[in-house]
Parts: sequence; C-alpha cells; structure tokens
Amino acid sequence: MQKKHFFLGNKIAEDRSFTPRTRSVQPPTMPERNRQEHAAYIKEIYNTAIDKAIETLSQRSERGLPVADGVYMNFDMVSGFVPQALAKRSGASILKISEDKGEGNVDVTIYIKKEKKDWLDKKANEYANEEICTINGNPKNATLIEPINSIEQADIHSLYTSAEDFDMLPDNHLQTFEIWVTKGDDYNLEELTKTLDSLGLISAGKNILDFDGVAVLLIKATKQQLCELPLSVGYIEGIRPYKQPSILVKSHNESREWSELIKDEIEISINSDSVRVGLLDSGVNNAHELIAPFLSDDMMKSAIGVSDTIDHSFHGTDMAGLILYGDMTDLIYGHKKSVAIENNLASVKIYESGYETDSDFYGAVIEDAIQQAHEMGASIQCMAVTDDISYDCKSTSSSAALDESIYNGGNCDRLVVVSAGNIETTEIDASDYIESCKANVIKSPAQAWNALTVGAYTEKTVVTDDRYKPLAAPGGISPMSRTSWSWRNGLNKPEIVMEGGNVADHPVLQTTTTPDLSLISTSADLAESLEPFYATSAATALAARMAAKIKTVNPDLSLLSVRGMMVHSARWTEEMKRIGSINDIMSICGYGIPDEKIALFSNERYATYIFENELIPYVRKDGSNTYNQLHFYDLPWPVELLEQMGAEKVKIRITLSYYIKPSPGYAGRRNKYRYPSATLHFDLKSPHENVEEFLCRRNKNEGDKTTDNDTQRWTIKQNRREQGTVQSDWFECTAAELAGCGHIVVYPGPGWWKERKLANVDNVIKYSLIISIKTSETEIYNAVETEINNKIGIPIMQEV
Repeated sequence: MQKKHFFLGNKIAEDRSFTPRTRSVQPPTMPERNRQEHAAYIKEIYNTAIDKAIETLSQRSERGLPVADGVYMNFDMVSGFVPQALAKRSGASILKISEDKGEGNVDVTIYIKKEKKDWLDKKANEYANEEICTINGNPKNATLIEPINSIEQADIHSLYTSAEDFDMLPDNHLQTFEIWVTKGDDYNLEELTKTLDSLGLISAGKNILDFDGVAVLLIKATKQQLCELPLSVGYIEGIRPYKQPSILVKSHNESREWSELIKDEIEISINSDSVRVGLLDSGVNNAHELIAPFLSDDMMKSAIGVSDTIDHSFHGTDMAGLILYGDMTDLIYGHKKSVAIENNLASVKIYESGYETDSDFYGAVIEDAIQQAHEMGASIQCMAVTDDISYDCKSTSSSAALDESIYNGGNCDRLVVVSAGNIETTEIDASDYIESCKANVIKSPAQAWNALTVGAYTEKTVVTDDRYKPLAAPGGISPMSRTSWSWRNGLNKPEIVMEGGNVADHPVLQTTTTPDLSLISTSADLAESLEPFYATSAATALAARMAAKIKTVNPDLSLLSVRGMMVHSARWTEEMKRIGSINDIMSICGYGIPDEKIALFSNERYATYIFENELIPYVRKDGSNTYNQLHFYDLPWPVELLEQMGAEKVKIRITLSYYIKPSPGYAGRRNKYRYPSATLHFDLKSPHENVEEFLCRRNKNEGDKTTDNDTQRWTIKQNRREQGTVQSDWFECTAAELAGCGHIVVYPGPGWWKERKLANVDNVIKYSLIISIKTSETEIYNAVETEINNKIGIPIMQEV
C-alpha cells in the first residue's frame, strides 16, 4: 500500500562544534576460522541443502516431469573473495552475485550438477587436513571454504529480478517473461526448447537472443509455472518480465490515427499549482495536438539570436512528448488504457540548426535560458544540448555556468537534468560496444557538479527484421551512452540512467538505430505526428518527467530532495552488474535506474525519512578559518521492533544531496577541492559502538578516538560515493544490528570558502538527507511513524 514519506524538515538535527579526523580505511579481511570446525560446518549445511534439493528432483522425476541435471544453491560469502573462490571447473557455475549485503558479504547463486554434488565435500576435507597446505603454508582451498558463511537451497526468488517483485505477480495471469540461460559447455538450445514445451510454456526459435555467454528466451507463463522452472531447467541466471518493443507505425496516416487515439485518452489534471518543466532545447512545435494543451505561446521563449520559438531542428518536440507522456510504445500497444498529465511545459530555445552558438560562450546562453524558464515558473528543467567536444571532469565555462545557475545565489531552488551526450553509431564497435562507451567521454556541460546527469540504458532488444542484431542485452547500458570511465578519480557521472533505446548491427548498414529499438514520441512534423526517438536525449526527457512526478506527489519537497530521491531510488540491473567492479559500474551506469514506485511513496516494508537543513561549514577563529559544525541526528528509530526481528535481513540506504557554488578558475580546474565552495559528507553509527564512541571517531572535538570506521559494510564505499554532490550508499544487515545504527552525522569537508574572508561568502550549505529502511518480511512503516510521533509529534497521513 502506498504511504507518504516521512518529511521531517530540519527537525532533530543537533549542532555540534566540529574538527575533522584523518580518515582510515580498512582493507577487506578474511574471517578467522578453525579449520576442522569450519570444514565440518560447511559439509553439514551443504549436504543438508543439496540432498534435500536432489530428493525434490527425484520425486519430480518419478511423476514423469522434466527435471534439471543439477540444483541451484545460495552461498552467503565474503564479497572480496568471491571471484577466486568459485570456478566452473570445480563443479559449480556462478549464475548471480547479489549487491553487497553489508559487513562485506554477498549472496552467490550457483548451479551444481548432480554428478558433481561431492565437489565441495572434497574441497572441505582437503581444507581440514593440516598436512595439506599451499606453497605459502596456507590451508588448501582456504580461498574457497573460508569465505562461506552459510549455504541454502535456492528457489525462484533467487532467480527473479527481485523476491518482492515475484511475490507481487498475479497467481493465474499468463504473461511474457525473459529467461536468461548461461551458455556453458552443456548448453543445448534444442533440448532447452523441448523442455519448455513439455512444461506448457509458449516459446519459439525467433524469440531467442544470443549474447556473449548468455541466451535470452521469451516465454509465456503463469507464476506457478515459473516456480517449476528451476526444477526443470539448468543454468538459469535470471528471469525478468518482458518489455514491449517499440514497433513504430508504418505510415503517416497510421501515425495520425494513433495520435488521435492517444489524445482521446488524455486525462488532464492541471491547475495553477501544477509543476512546470522547462525544456531548454531547439524549441517546440506546440501546434501538435498532443502538446498544445500543455504549452501555450506565452510559455515559449528564446535565449539565442532568433525570435522564432518553434522547433525546426526536430528535437525539442520529441523531448516535449516524452516529458509529458513517456515512451508512447506502451500507449500504442495497449499496456496503458489512459494517461494522466499533471504537469505543464515551458520552452526556451537554446539551439537551432544553422545557428550554432560559440561553445566558449555557451555558458551565457545556459544562464539566460535557465533564468527565463525559472521566471515562467519552471523550477525543474531539462537540457539535452551539449557542447560539440568532450572534456574530462574539470570544469568548463558551460559547466560552471550551469553550476552557478543551479546554485542560484544560495537559494538552491532549481533542478536541471542534463544528458551525458551521445555516441555516434559510426563510433560504436559492434564486437564490444562497452569499450566504445568507455572510450567516449561525457560531453560538457554534463560534468557540472550540481546537475543531475543522465545516461541511457535499454530494455529494447526485439527487432522484426532478423538481419538486425541488437548490441545491448536487456537491462544493459545503451551503446549510445557516454561515460566517465576514463576520468577514474573524477566525479560520479552519470548519476542515473533511463531508457534510451538500443543499437543494432546490420550486415550492410553496420551499427545503426532502428525504430524497433527506439522510443516513440511526438514529431515536429505535424504530418508525421509520431516518430522514433532515442539516446541520452530521450533518457533525459524521461528523467525530467519522473522528477516532475516526484514533486507533484510530494509538493513540500525541495528540489534538492527531488534530485536526491532520483538517486536514492536508483538500482542496477543484473546486466549492469556484469560490467565489473563498483568503480566501473559507477562510471558507466551511475547509481542505476530510478524506481518510480519507491521514489514517490513509502510502503509497509519500505520507510523513508527526508530531512532538509542548512549547515554553516566554517568559522573564523584565532585569526584563521576553521571548521565550524556538524549536524548530529538521533533518529526516531524503531529500535524495539528491529530487536524483536532479530536475524531478519534488512537494508538501509542513505542519500545526501546538496549544491556548491563553483570557482572555475585555474585552481578550481586543477584541484577539485578548490572548485566547490564547500563539500558535505555523512556517516552512520556502527552497531558495535556507542553514541559517544561514534562521535569521537568522526569529530576530534568529542574526545579521543577508540573505534574505527567500518567502511566495508557499505556497497559504494566512502571514497567513491563522495565523488559528487549527491552521495548515496547502502548495506544489508540483520534487524538486530540495524537497531544499533540510529544515529547519523552530516559534516563539512574542504572548499574554497574556507580560504576566503567569510564575511564575503555565503558560508551556508543547504542539504537534503534521505534515509530508508527496507525489510523483507516484517512491516516497519507503522513502527517508524510511532517513533516519529513520540519524538517530534508530527502526524503523518499514512495511506495515499
């Protein structure tokens, strides 16, 4: 059930004088094990789990039902040692590694053939034998056995996109799913399709996508049929709902008919308080019947030397359609019966074909356009026009102007989403498109610290012409999306990704776009009405649409919080996790795809706190500037319920969003800590320290340090997440452990304000702090509300 987030404003925070400590980072360590005891424990839990799984297969075989040649198991392991701990040749195939659960642990889903069931027993026996050691004197197989914490049989919940999403599937509804199967030595497509057919699942050879190491098949199944799949088919690494491809209309007449039908299904819910999105682009053809109700002539301006505000570049009108309607594929093919429009548009032309602005002074155009849009009531703005050259993470005039405009004199009352920039299809290497994404750097001004930079991913992989082979697998980064991979220690850009379409490889055309792999939006050509649209421009429009939805549902939120919620709700797909290390994923995909459901609302098992505050980072003392204060949050924490939940797994996520005032001179370009006015950071109390120890660990003014920072529990880790002005991180632990984590500090870091006369600078940072608790079984929302009411006395309307 949808419930309101807990918006607590500037409540609770306690100001405390602050002097920072030098950071210490703990490397990952292997837990200490007793060889004989741990080997015996591993053998016991492994054999119990695998014998039970094999017995289930035997019973199924006796009933004449198809059975897999092995079983699925979940290993809870120490994350830093997984790659070297399991290998296919040892008898187990890794199918899926979950995100970090906290305390440095991950869930590893593996497949073990029945004939190899004894492989782990043999490894454990060798590990326990003190006479068998490696050349270095370590126990044999220690890197395999010691990282294992627990073992249990896996089921459909481990293979579906998420256990929560699977449980929400209707019981008897037949729908289309994708099955992802690892292509190992035993992969046999003919046998696989026979098994699927014997289960009554509808499949066809043409509904198969072959990617490197994995095949994706389309099937139609009920929820119960999905439950049987792991018992019948081996090497499944994932099951996910299928996304309808964009098969665009074939003629102008048909396009106009669809436009008329969509117009008839519009539900307009607009009033004087409705959110207005400012589109900074090539203008808009607001005579289009799907756009006209939401963009009047007086809401169309120009920031360049042309007075005409109409779209002649065939770009802005497509953007406007996506901001209003999203991808129209779902509307055209019946996934949605109607569409409710709750936001208006404003348009400022900043580009026109044949009238290119000198990129050295493009910043002035940006500032003017943002101001004009703001004056028209558009606090959320969308810009997918980039400089024609790429830069590293250092500032440019354009990016600094964007930062300055968003900061807006310290008001911090604007949100601008910008595109990461597109890769031309001729620059994409079809044999390894990820390398092309790595090589093509984000375009200016998308490196702006304050902007929300948007890359593109895709779920679109089905084409009607079999001569076209899609490059990206479902859930993968779009081949057209630029990245910050070569920056390495630069900013976290992009922060998020949205649907931007795919690219296909064609035997004659080579790498090319195609309508099947694109989104559908409104065309500036009224005779065409609808047309394909794609790449990071499309993704940026969808991001602006989502930001407007968040602000509409939560009107009291600042734009800092709206930006924070976009990142806070973002998740990586399994395909993104295949990219490699956390650093690689972050530089290519950012924090992932925002989840609209949890960005808009909390629910019984997902409770979100939102704080908005301002901090004075520096103070003049004894003739020099020094650090001034931190904010200490003693959260209204559901300690009693969490302690009762005991070993139940829970997840906490924290996001900090703030803006900086830029200093784009030479020092700022040379040193990232000389570019921002001030920086902010957060830390969370560990369950193994008391409040006094926590404060002492972070703040010299509190006394001597007696505990260390537990950095390994986090997924992104402190050094990486702090590369930007929107910082998010999360971990999983037991509820009992989380009960002892109800304290947070927000504290300042370096910035150029500290080097100036404080009387001449703002010396105030506004910020948004977002904290979420997610439970797997027990409802948590009401307990959080009770604690808030007891501590603060703020009533919260529960149901929406």
